[in-house]
Amino acid sequence: MCWDHDKKHLVVARKSGVIQLVDPKDGAPVTEFKQTLAKVDKVDTIFVGLFANSESIISCTNTGTLTVQNIQDRSKISTMSVGKDICRMRVHPREHHVVATAGKEQELTIWDLSVLLKGPETPKKGKGKGKKNESKPVEEKAPYKAKEILTNGQIFKAKNVKNDHLDLRVPVWNTDLQFLNQFDITRIAVGTRHHQIRVYDTKGARRPAVDAEVGTMPVVAIANGKDASEVVFSDTVTNVYSVDTLTGAILGQYKGFTGVATALATFTPFEDSTTTHLVTVAMDRCLRVHEMDKTRKLLHKVYLKQRMTAVVVGEFTPYEAPEDEDEGESSRKPARGSDDENDDDLWESMGKLEDKKLKKRKISKE
Repeated sequence: MCWDHDKKHLVVARKSGVIQLVDPKDGAPVTEFKQTLAKVDKVDTIFVGLFANSESIISCTNTGTLTVQNIQDRSKISTMSVGKDICRMRVHPREHHVVATAGKEQELTIWDLSVLLKGPETPKKGKGKGKKNESKPVEEKAPYKAKEILTNGQIFKAKNVKNDHLDLRVPVWNTDLQFLNQFDITRIAVGTRHHQIRVYDTKGARRPAVDAEVGTMPVVAIANGKDASEVVFSDTVTNVYSVDTLTGAILGQYKGFTGVATALATFTPFEDSTTTHLVTVAMDRCLRVHEMDKTRKLLHKVYLKQRMTAVVVGEFTPYEAPEDEDEGESSRKPARGSDDENDDDLWESMGKLEDKKLKKRKISKE
């Protein structure tokens, strides 16, 4: 689930393969698009990423099918493969042509949609016959130091960390990711199934710049913190932590959860506010709002009756009471002057009580 470009409608991807633009006021669908989600190797196909701008809707499934659907023209639809066993796809908040994917045995990969949609480019065939003149896909060299050949449309592809102390390969299972800066595409935070938070800098090496183990349980979801130096993540045992992206150290814990937090989001409650709040939904069917300062205080807790899978926060809009409500409240409140006069009349009508002298009891001596 996400907002559209103008934040007027919610974009919702459902398990049935339907993507709808929904009016947030009454929940009525404005328009919808249908995708076929078939089982692959007896595994259900689900959406793992969704984004919308003024022109198109970008979606991705766990089978690696990336779809770009034009909103105005239904016939304009493009699909491409970005690998298999994808666990998360995210689009950069400002550079909408930059897409990042990661998953099970799928390292972090950054794609350029403007190049990916064009398809593989092939040089013109020569007149002579032979293998030398056959068309071959154009291969791009990576912009970083390592000499790695990138496939069509790839900007960056991460490399696995070094082998462990037993010289065994470290398994790869990325569960979620976030771009750390809305003005830059070079720093990305990734959470893994093996309770790790990794931060990649695409301007440097292919391996993570920060690789820290956090807790003992798999990472479920990641959200940006107050700035690029902090991320918030949840695991599978009701823990929600804040982590420093520069050192990998745990800054603190958000408490009050009795279920796994499935989705996280940060927002500023007021236009001129300096504090940031964290909103979460969990498997215990509660929505919670925490302060993101040193106290990490729980501000609100609401029971929603259903198990939530996603949460988004809109822009701040001040509350305006309806005219009928204002008139109703004013009619309910009686005038103060009339109440004071009635109270005075009541006290004057009451007579004064005379003190009765209590007779002393004579105690008979036995």
